[in-house]
Amino acid sequence: MQLVPVAPVEPIQSPNPVADFKVPPNRRRVVWLSLLSLVAGLAATLWFEHVRYERFTGYLQARLRTVTATREAQVAQVLVSPGTAVMAGQPLVRLKDAAFEQQLETKQREVESLEIEASRSQAALEVELEWRRKDILKEIFDARMKGTQASRKGSGAAGIGASGRGGWGTAAGSDARTSIQQTSGDQAAKDVAGEPSKLMLTDVELCAQHIDELERLNRELPDKISRSMGVDLAKARLAHARVELARLQSQKRELTLVAETSGMVGVFNKEVGDHVLPHEPIVQLLDEEQPYLLLQIPSSRISDFAPGTLVDLYFPGGHLGQGRVEEIPPQTSPIPTPGASSSDTVITAHIEPVGALWPNLPFGSEVEVRRKR
Repeated sequence: MQLVPVAPVEPIQSPNPVADFKVPPNRRRVVWLSLLSLVAGLAATLWFEHVRYERFTGYLQARLRTVTATREAQVAQVLVSPGTAVMAGQPLVRLKDAAFEQQLETKQREVESLEIEASRSQAALEVELEWRRKDILKEIFDARMKGTQASRKGSGAAGIGASGRGGWGTAAGSDARTSIQQTSGDQAAKDVAGEPSKLMLTDVELCAQHIDELERLNRELPDKISRSMGVDLAKARLAHARVELARLQSQKRELTLVAETSGMVGVFNKEVGDHVLPHEPIVQLLDEEQPYLLLQIPSSRISDFAPGTLVDLYFPGGHLGQGRVEEIPPQTSPIPTPGASSSDTVITAHIEPVGALWPNLPFGSEVEVRRKR
C-alpha cells in the first residue's frame, strides 16, 4: 500500500485577539469601584475646599514712589524710558535752570579771580618777608658780635684790675711809715679796677636783650607783613567764595533726579522742554521690593476683612503664600462688579506680605485670595 503525504494543518487565528480575551467579572468590578472612589475623593476635596475657603480676586501691585522736582526748572533730558528697571541712585531726568547756571558760572569766575589774587599776594609776601628777614638776621649777627666783644673786654679788664691790686699792695708793703696809708692805697686800687668791669657787663646784657627783641620780631614778621599787605583778607575772601561755590554745586546736583530705590519706571508726566515747579511730580517709580495686593471685596463684606486679617494666597504657577489686610484706603471709591447690577459694588483693600517672600511676578497679575470661613 502506498502512503500519501498529508500537509500540516495550520491553527486557525482569530481576527481580533483582544476581543477573545475576557476580563473576569470580579476584576472589572474592582476597576470601576477604584475609579468611582477616585472621582468621589476629588469631588469631596473640591467641595471641602469650597466650603472651607472663600475666594476673591486680588491684583499684584507695587509701591509708587513719586519723583518730583526740587526747584523751578525745565526738563532738559529724559535718561530712561517707561518700563525700564533701574537701580537705586540711577539718574532718571536732568533739569536746567538758566538763571542758576548763570549764577554758578559767575561764582566760578569769581573764585578763579580770587585764587589769582591770593597767589600774587602770597608771592609778594614771600619776597618782602625774605628782605626783611635778611635785615633782621644781620642785626642779630651784629648784636652777637658786639656781645662777644664786650664779654672779652670784661674778662681783660678783670685781669688788669687783679694785677693792679697786687702791685699796689707790694708798694704799700715797702712803705712802713704808717698802716693807714697802706689801707687807703688798697681801697683806691680796687675802685679803679672794678669800674671798667661793671661797664662791660652792662654792654653784654644790652646785647642779649637786643638779640631777644630781634628774634621776637623775626617770629612775628610773617603775620605783620601778611596783614599789612592784605594777604589774610585775600585768603578769607577766597575761602568764603569757595564755600558759596560748593553750595551752588550741591544745588546743581539736585537738577539731576535719581531713583531713590530700585524699581520700574512708570509713565512720565513731563516731556523735554516742559516747565516744572518745585515738588511737581515728573514720573512715578514702581518699587519692586515692596509688593502688595489690591483685593476686591463686596462692600457688604468689608467687616470680614478688618485690618490684621490673615488670608491665604494662590499665585499663578501654583505658588502659595500668605498676606495680611493692612488697610482699606478711605479715598477708595466703590467699583462696579462686571456683570452685576448697579447695587453690587466692590471695595479695594491693601494686603501686605507675611512670611515667605512672594514670587516675582509681573505687576497686575491676578492672585486668588482665600479666606477661611
